[in-house]
Amino acid sequence: MNKPPRLLSEVEFGAFLVYSPRGQSEMSQRSRQIRDHIKHDKPGFLRTAADRLKVELSAVGLEAFLGPQVTLVPAPRSAPLVGKDALWPGHRICEELLKCGLGKDILPCLSRAKRVAKSAFAAPGERVGAQEHLESMEVEGILLSPAVVTVVDDFLTKGATLLAAASLVKDAFPLATVRVFALVRTLGLIPDVERTLDPCRGRIWLEGSVIRREP
Repeated sequence: MNKPPRLLSEVEFGAFLVYSPRGQSEMSQRSRQIRDHIKHDKPGFLRTAADRLKVELSAVGLEAFLGPQVTLVPAPRSAPLVGKDALWPGHRICEELLKCGLGKDILPCLSRAKRVAKSAFAAPGERVGAQEHLESMEVEGILLSPAVVTVVDDFLTKGATLLAAASLVKDAFPLATVRVFALVRTLGLIPDVERTLDPCRGRIWLEGSVIRREP
C-alpha cells in the first residue's frame, strides 16, 4: 500500500495584488472590487491582470514562478466542480497566464474529493488546516512529468490550501521544483492597503501544526 502524501514543511510563494477584507479607505474598497471581479470572472479583467504581470515580472522578482519553462497547475476550489461550465478561478488564471507566455502548459491534475469550508468565510481560529486540505484533495489524470511547476490560485489567505496542493504535486513529481502563486494576497491583519498592486515573494511554512506566512 502506498503511503499517503505528507505535508511539505515549507513552500515558496509569489503574489501580485493585495486585498483588504475590512479596510474602509478608498483603496481598500477598490481592492474588494478587484476581489469581486476575480471571483465572478469579469470579462477582460484577468487578461488585463496577466498582461500587467507580464510587463512587471522581472522587475518584481517573479520570473522563477511564471514563464515559458513553468507548468501551471490550478489549485482546486473548496468544493468538487459540478458541471463542465462550473467556474474554476485557478484554471481561469492559468489560461490567461498561458496566453501571455507566462506558462509552458496547464496540468489540471488536482481536484477536490470533498468539500471544505472556504477560508474567506471562516474566523481566523476556525480555518481549515493544511492537513484537512491535503486529505480533501487528490491527484488524477497525470500525463506529463514536468520539471518546474507552479500551483496557481486566485487568493492567498494563510496558505493552507496552497501548501497542501504543493505537497500533493511534489509527491506526484518528486524531482520537480514546486512553487505556488496567488494572484491576490490577503492582508487581513492590516486595516487598510495603500495600493492594490504590491508584488512579493515569500514563504509558507508549518510551525508544528500551525501555518505561517511571510509576508
